[in-house]
Amino acid sequence: MKDKRYTIVIDQNKCMGCQTCTLACCQENNVVGTENWHEVLDFFEGEFPAVKRRFYPRPCQHCKNAPCVEVCPTGASRKRKDGIVVINEKDCIGCRYCITACPYEARVFNWGEPEKALIDNPAVQRKTKGTTSKCTFCVHRIEQAKRQNKQIGSDTPDGVVPACNQQCPGKARYFGDLNDPDSLVSRLVATRSHVRLLEDRGTDPSVIYLT
Repeated sequence: MKDKRYTIVIDQNKCMGCQTCTLACCQENNVVGTENWHEVLDFFEGEFPAVKRRFYPRPCQHCKNAPCVEVCPTGASRKRKDGIVVINEKDCIGCRYCITACPYEARVFNWGEPEKALIDNPAVQRKTKGTTSKCTFCVHRIEQAKRQNKQIGSDTPDGVVPACNQQCPGKARYFGDLNDPDSLVSRLVATRSHVRLLEDRGTDPSVIYLT
């Protein structure tokens, strides 16, 4: 059986740039301070008068060919069989090679002791000083869903998805297994025009934007 490849698909025609996804990520993952794991990039595309405003919510892209994994000297950054790129903080030595290697600027360095979050999620370990952190596609939710034998993905209304997807007021985000041709994310990508960020870098990101 082919390994899963978890993917977030974002419909730019529905995204309002409201940044609810950013706030949801911070609350779910105990991310506080000026750094966050999920930014919303705001661009104007085209030439006047045919100008469009586009929003690109930018979590970690969980690249198939992840440069952050390639440069990590200790193996702290690694890619799971389901395509999710994670960091083992115990093995992270704070060299920040991964931050330099990531073309999406999706990683942050924890310079100080972690502040207490307004909403402390016990399912997520608080960050450690001197280590790197980033979006995980809320992997703790996925692991809990497996233990509880729950459906994962946007294919069913009660399917388990990352916090950013769950809280999106415009229903612009979808989560699922791109390697499953029958999944909602696969059907959307197969039938809609779409782009990935910095496709020319050869990273093959797992975040896809419907245009």
